[in-house]
Amino acid sequence: MRSLAPGVVRTRAGRRIAADPTSTALLVAGPAALELWPGVRRVGAVADRVLVEAEIPAQPGATAATVLIQPPRRTPTSYVTRFEWVGPSLPATRGALTLSYAPGEQGPTTAASLVLDSEGVLDSALSGRRLQVLADGFLDNLARLAESRSRAA
Repeated sequence: MRSLAPGVVRTRAGRRIAADPTSTALLVAGPAALELWPGVRRVGAVADRVLVEAEIPAQPGATAATVLIQPPRRTPTSYVTRFEWVGPSLPATRGALTLSYAPGEQGPTTAASLVLDSEGVLDSALSGRRLQVLADGFLDNLARLAESRSRAA
């Protein structure tokens, strides 16, 4: 386990998804994946980054942010997607979403793990608690989408 730099807040979220990791990874590889984050709407692209608007509770109006997303990388046991975001009043955040195979009674299942490392949380519009709510909400939305597509197949 690596130690975190002073001032960095680590957020962890996990969820089982009743769909296989390959099809779930394809969902996060597409441009619509950003809109799985609660309160986030994609508005455009700038160079290799995506421009989004984020609604933050208790803050008037939307906050703009740029997001850099790497495509999912296949490892021997999982898919890993790395990303980062930065924007006014937001903590600079790096994250990783890992989608691994997990045993399931009804067929293939994904163990999803999301880790965010955020710097400058104390000076931002997002608290550690709000980052946790966002991470959990993202995994909930990803699970709903992956499971609905899995059942339709």
